[in-house]
Amino acid sequence: MIQTENLTKIYNRGKTNQVQAVVDANIIAKDGEITVFVGPSGCGKTTFMSMIGQLLSPSMGRVLVNDEDIAAYSDQWKAVFRRENVGFIFQHINLLPNLNAVDNVMVPLLCHNVDVEKLRKPALELLRDLGLGDRSFFEVEQLSGGEQQRVSVARALITEPKIVIADEPLTFVDEASAKTITDIFVKLRDEGKTVLISTHMYNLSKLADKTFSMKDGRILNSNT
Repeated sequence: MIQTENLTKIYNRGKTNQVQAVVDANIIAKDGEITVFVGPSGCGKTTFMSMIGQLLSPSMGRVLVNDEDIAAYSDQWKAVFRRENVGFIFQHINLLPNLNAVDNVMVPLLCHNVDVEKLRKPALELLRDLGLGDRSFFEVEQLSGGEQQRVSVARALITEPKIVIADEPLTFVDEASAKTITDIFVKLRDEGKTVLISTHMYNLSKLADKTFSMKDGRILNSNT
């Protein structure tokens, strides 16, 4: 279970260009649930998700995972935590252009003490499950936006993370790709994973067990 307590992020604190990106955000996201954060562009969703995933350190507040404040530890500890527990699906995809699809999926394994080549088969199976079996060895520039996003989903899942953080995962995808990706989210939930999704698409909240609305860096309300 993930819980945030008064989570706040202030950029350029104390300066004339100070920005309060997230203010006093309090949420609970349970295991085996899909939790969706809905709001317009610039409302603080990405900053909030990045603090939960420990890509950003909060200015104030706590991030509790199973009652442990993971924001209180060193950067090195956080890096290990991310590596072992979190799969990220980024809004801007962030694939490596010099690698093909399956090699992009396998990149997170380079940080693990495993025989990477032995996990090529699971990587290929993930791509197949996402409808990309025939695109596994295509270069990134040969893939459509929707196909690239599906590769990024496979990359996030290759380490079998307990927590999946998806920031605007449907921005660049067509309807068919969106259905494939949301089906994967449902499967992850049914496996007991904690799935967090940020989106400006209010209809995506239909997928959620719990929905939080955000505006101007604040959590306005929740629907369960």
